[in-house]
Amino acid sequence: MADDRNFVLMIQPMTRQGAIWQAILRSQQISVIWEAADVNLPESFKHLRSAGVPLPDLLLLDTRVQTVNAFAVCRWCRQHYPQVSVVLINGAQKEITASEREWALFQGAADLLPRFQRDRLVSGAVARVRRILDLLGRSTLDSGALVTALLGASRQDRRKVLDL
Repeated sequence: MADDRNFVLMIQPMTRQGAIWQAILRSQQISVIWEAADVNLPESFKHLRSAGVPLPDLLLLDTRVQTVNAFAVCRWCRQHYPQVSVVLINGAQKEITASEREWALFQGAADLLPRFQRDRLVSGAVARVRRILDLLGRSTLDSGALVTALLGASRQDRRKVLDL
């Protein structure tokens, strides 16, 4: 049986935000590769193609990655790999204004999302994972797996605090 899981390539410099994204995406049976902030996307895509590995269905990119211009990546993907959706995350903002989202869409992003907030983690995770599933053409949210993943991420976060 063929594996029809979706594949997301994530570039996220913030460990906590990245861990949450990874957990919630994997809870929905989405394969995630978390790349370093200094990744060379054109080279990575070229290597994937030459190895016969499918390109990601979606690129999840934090706008705070200093080695990459997020909007240039959107334009590059739109020109060279239009089948790869790009979702930008502004990990510094709690909310995204309509004009910011409009600019990101104009640049070729599929969406611009804010960071996760500790006091709204579950509702934020549900909204964001629903948006990603929608972009991937999937309609079913596994809410049980999502809650389990969030609880696991929360426990892991508490353990890190206790280790300090």
